[in-house]
Amino acid sequence: MYKLLLTFRYLRRKLIPVFALLAVTLCTAMVIIVISIMGGFLDLVKNAGRTVMGDVSCYSGLGGFPHYDELITAIEDLPEAEAATPIIIAYGLLKLPGDVIKGVQVYGIEPDSYAKVTAYRDILYWTRDTLKTPDPLGGRLYASVAEIYKDHDPVEAAATLTPPWKAVESRPAIATGLEVSPYNVRMPDGTYRFSPSIIGRALTLTVLPVTSKGAALEPATDQFIVVNEFNSGVYDVDAQRVFIPFDIAQKMMVMDAATRVDPDNPTKILGSIPARATEVHIKAANGVSPVELLAAVQVMYDKFSQQHEDMPPQPFMSISTWQQRQAKFLSAVENEKSLMTVLFGIISIVAVVMIGVIFYMIVLEKTRDIGILRAIGASRAGVASIFLSFGAVIGTLGAAFGTTIACLIVMNINEIHAWLGDTFGIVIWDRSVYFFDRIPSQVNTHEVIVIVIVAIVASILGALLPAIKAARVDPIESLRYE
Repeated sequence: MYKLLLTFRYLRRKLIPVFALLAVTLCTAMVIIVISIMGGFLDLVKNAGRTVMGDVSCYSGLGGFPHYDELITAIEDLPEAEAATPIIIAYGLLKLPGDVIKGVQVYGIEPDSYAKVTAYRDILYWTRDTLKTPDPLGGRLYASVAEIYKDHDPVEAAATLTPPWKAVESRPAIATGLEVSPYNVRMPDGTYRFSPSIIGRALTLTVLPVTSKGAALEPATDQFIVVNEFNSGVYDVDAQRVFIPFDIAQKMMVMDAATRVDPDNPTKILGSIPARATEVHIKAANGVSPVELLAAVQVMYDKFSQQHEDMPPQPFMSISTWQQRQAKFLSAVENEKSLMTVLFGIISIVAVVMIGVIFYMIVLEKTRDIGILRAIGASRAGVASIFLSFGAVIGTLGAAFGTTIACLIVMNINEIHAWLGDTFGIVIWDRSVYFFDRIPSQVNTHEVIVIVIVAIVASILGALLPAIKAARVDPIESLRYE
C-alpha cells in the first residue's frame, strides 16, 4: 500500500515529474499524428488507384490476345467473379487545341462493362451538380460548359462514349484525364479554371498499331469529340490517360477480326484471325478477396489456355491483383510511412532519457527517505517497485493525454490547417499541388494501441536504472546523507 501512496505523492508534490509527463505526452501525440496522416495518405492512394482497375487483371502485352470474349464468359461463370471487361491499351499522340501535342495512354473500353468492374462513373468530373457550381466572383463557375450541356447529361455522354450533339454524332467520343489539357489549371483552393475548356472540342489521336507478334504497323489517326473529363486522384493517370470506345480502339490498333488470305492468291481464304484485346479486368464477387479471385482465375485460365492453342500460357499471361500491379508505387508509400515512424520513434527516445534523468534526480533527492523506508523494513524490491510504478503512472498518463491530443488534432486537422491559413497565412497542404482536396488522416486503432503500450513500456524502462540504484541504497549510509 505504501508503494502506491508514495508513487502518487511524488507525482503530486513535485514539478519535475511533470516534465517527464509532458515528454511522454508530446512523443505519443507526435507519433500517432504522423502515422495517422501517412496511413490516411496511403489509403487514399490505394483507393484512388483502385478506381480505374479491376480486382484482378489478365495482361499479355501490347500485342494482345485472342478469344477475350470467351475468356470473359468463362471468368464470369466463376462464383468468385462478379463481372469482367475487355480493354485495349495503346500509346499515342493527342493533338489539342492550339496545336499542342501530348503523349497519352489510350484505353479502349466498353463503358457499360467497364463501369461494372471499376468506379468509372464516379471519377467523371463533369456532372449536372458540377455545372451548377457557383463562382465566387458571381455567376456560374463553369458557365461555358454548362451552356454546351444545357440539354444533355455529361455523365451519360461519357457512360456511353457517344457525343450527344447532332452536329458531331458521327464522330467517336473521348474522355480525357483532367490534367491532359494544359488549359486546365488547378487553383490553390483545389478547384479548376478552364481557359478554355476542351469539352465539345475535336481532338486528333494518332496511335501506332502492332501485330500479335509485336511488329509495328502504319500509324492510325482519327478525330474524337471530348464528352467529359475524369479525376481519379492519381496524377499519372489523370495526366496521361484517355478513354475511347473499345471497337474504335480495336480498329485503330488493327485488333479487330480479319480474314487470312493467301498472299499469292488474294481470292483464296485461308482462315480467320480472331479479334484481340490487351487486358481483361475482373471484379470480385461480394465477400471474395482479390487473392481468392486470383487463385480461381489462375486455375481456370490453365484449362482455358489448353483448350485454345493460340492463347499464351500463364507465364506469358500475367494474372495479378490490383495490389500486385501497383506494388512498386504502394511499397514506396508504405516504406515512407515506416521510415517516418522509425524516425519519430528514435526521437521519442528523448522521453526515455528524460524520465531516466528525472528519476535519477529524484533518487538522489530522496536518498534519506529511501534509507528510512529500508530501515523500517521495506525490501529492495519494494523500493524499486515504487520508482517502476512511478514510471508506469507517468507512461500511462502521458500516453492517455498524448492519444487524446493526437485524436483531436487528427479529427480536426483540416479545420486547424484552414485556421492557420486564414489567421497567419500558413499553408502546408497546397491544394494546387496535391490531388486530394483535404489532408488525409485515419486513426488506426491497432497502431494506437501498440504506440500506447510502447510508451508505457518505454517509461518503465526509463525508470529502471534509477529504480535499481534506489534498491541498492544502504540504509545506514543513506541516513547520513545530506
